[in-house]
Amino acid sequence: ITVTVLGNTGRGKAMLSRSAARPGDKVAVTGYLGTAAAGWEMLTRRLQFDPEAAAQLKRAFLRPSPRIAEGQLLAQQGAKAAIDISDGLVSDLHQICKASHTSARLEADRVPIMPEVKANFGDRAIELALSGGEDYELLFAGDADTIDKIEEAAACPVTIVGEVTAGEAGKI
Repeated sequence: ITVTVLGNTGRGKAMLSRSAARPGDKVAVTGYLGTAAAGWEMLTRRLQFDPEAAAQLKRAFLRPSPRIAEGQLLAQQGAKAAIDISDGLVSDLHQICKASHTSARLEADRVPIMPEVKANFGDRAIELALSGGEDYELLFAGDADTIDKIEEAAACPVTIVGEVTAGEAGKI
């Protein structure tokens, strides 16, 4: 089953868009990445992990929790561009950069990954975090002060993972 929902915020009322990132903006994410992809791998490959880790990975894949309150917080605090991470960090950052006519530098070593994913997937954990998708965490851009305010007010972790740069549209 595929479901598509379309909506309209009204002319000029959208507070967050994919096209508002500017060179110099910091790129940040909410939560941890790669957890849903790790859950999918665990389930489809029938991998056995300790019960607590297995439950957490399964829940991340089967019952993702969208960051609605955090999205509202981003808009209130002045984040410029945002997207949910449904296709993977690199792919979704590409979408923001393409729409904004910018490039971005991503610092892979800063990408937040749950310890359970690192422990059970080793070197593949970063691949799952960068391209796994289905986490429905938020990827957003804004100036450093805005990101700091969001980090202080958010109920979940917020991590700066890169910077928007000038250059070829969509290049990461």
